[in-house]
Amino acid sequence: MRVPVHLQREAARLHFYDLAQSNRAIARTSGLSAGTVNDLRHKLRACGKTWLELQDLDDDAWCATLGTEDRSKIQFKPVPDWTWVQEQMQLPDATMERIWREWRETCPEGVAYSQFTALYRQWSQRQHVVMRRSHRPGDKLFVDFAGRTVEIRDADGGPSTFAQIFVAVLGYSNYTYIEALASQSTPDWVLCHVHAFQALGGVPQWVVSDNLKAAVWRRERERVVLNPPYTDCLRHYDTAPLPTGARKPKHKAKAEVGVQIAQRWVLFALRERVFFSLAELNVELVRLTAQLNDHPFKRLPGCRRERFEAQDRPALKPLPAVHFELRDWRYGVRVQDDHHVEHGRRYYSVPHRLARERVDLCVAGQALEVFHKGRRVAMHPLLATAGDAVTLPEHRPLAHRRVLEGEPKLLQAWAVEVGANAAQMIEHHLQQRHDAANGLKAAQRLRDLARHYGDERFEQVCAYALPLNITTLRGVTSILKEEADLRARRAPPKVPAVVGEVRGADYYREPA
Repeated sequence: MRVPVHLQREAARLHFYDLAQSNRAIARTSGLSAGTVNDLRHKLRACGKTWLELQDLDDDAWCATLGTEDRSKIQFKPVPDWTWVQEQMQLPDATMERIWREWRETCPEGVAYSQFTALYRQWSQRQHVVMRRSHRPGDKLFVDFAGRTVEIRDADGGPSTFAQIFVAVLGYSNYTYIEALASQSTPDWVLCHVHAFQALGGVPQWVVSDNLKAAVWRRERERVVLNPPYTDCLRHYDTAPLPTGARKPKHKAKAEVGVQIAQRWVLFALRERVFFSLAELNVELVRLTAQLNDHPFKRLPGCRRERFEAQDRPALKPLPAVHFELRDWRYGVRVQDDHHVEHGRRYYSVPHRLARERVDLCVAGQALEVFHKGRRVAMHPLLATAGDAVTLPEHRPLAHRRVLEGEPKLLQAWAVEVGANAAQMIEHHLQQRHDAANGLKAAQRLRDLARHYGDERFEQVCAYALPLNITTLRGVTSILKEEADLRARRAPPKVPAVVGEVRGADYYREPA
């Protein structure tokens, strides 16, 4: 009997309410045909049970008691163990037909192939039940990029660029934030998070993202390797990343729906607009997003903004006092034997005990920070010229500091004894150079040259080099080796050559 159980129950209730009622009277009230009511009353009399005994039965027990099951859904032929079929389908190269044939060899009277596939699909669908997630206020912020882009034309007629649309949705209130960015790169990805937190006026407990490279570098069996700048940003705002499973869009259904609404509500409204800058596009996105958040819900009271102000905003964590600044990280940099690290062909000191250790470098703005095992051990301003080095005195070993503190005085005293020109040359390297460590090394090497060639000879070379602005170690060494100053002295003065006879003024006088 293909009659809904609730209609059967209503017809049975009317039957027991007044046994003298006609079939047509019950049919008019219950919405069944008179013939169906007649069949159902026969079954009620045949079962011999009262209304009090029948009314508490569930649907299956009701149909079994009265014999009103839908016979078209009853499977009389044997069916396989669907769990076994599922296990076989996971094997390589398995097909539905091959598994059915193997099963039919053990059960020839079983269902045919068409019923086998239909019943298996029904069983599989029943195994996959979607969980309805409930969100707490201020708990999760779902973020994603929209699939659609917006064209940004060049005002000078150059090639167009296409803006990426970032969408963030709070789980509880569905409050939405939308922003256009130039790309999906890590700096833009971090920047839109900073702007989203500022727009919300607080920070959620979790940030649920997809597996794009700006958020997740790679997924391993035991862990997820996140993009360090992104992790650094979320750590600064005291929140945590919660990337979804690979190819699991249902894990961030809020973001998927938010992207869909953003495309239908916001991007569709801009389909005929022409934009020439990201700033111009973002002005329109702010306006349309405000309309979206103020639009009333269809099935809930109020709107996104009202739920956000009432529940989400009070539950958000407060913003930090300082906004996040994007940092560039280098990991596992080896400290050289002279306790310096190299970055951009420039050299920065670290404490001498870390020589030959591995450290992490962080560049933020115009400063470089050095971290060892998560603790900052050095901080330097970025050097402008390649090849330069900066060394903090406290980073040197004690023996080095003692040498450096006494050595410049000894060098200056020695140079004064040699002569005024030698003193001027040594003073240049010790006091006028911006890289003091290399200047000291050059002065020491010049003293070694003076010991090799003699102090008097060194004084002569300095007297020759200084007027020519030659102060480098290489230049002074070349003059000493090639004796350029001596050759300049020995060369005779140049005299113009006399060609032929020189005629005097008298030659041109007219005779008297």
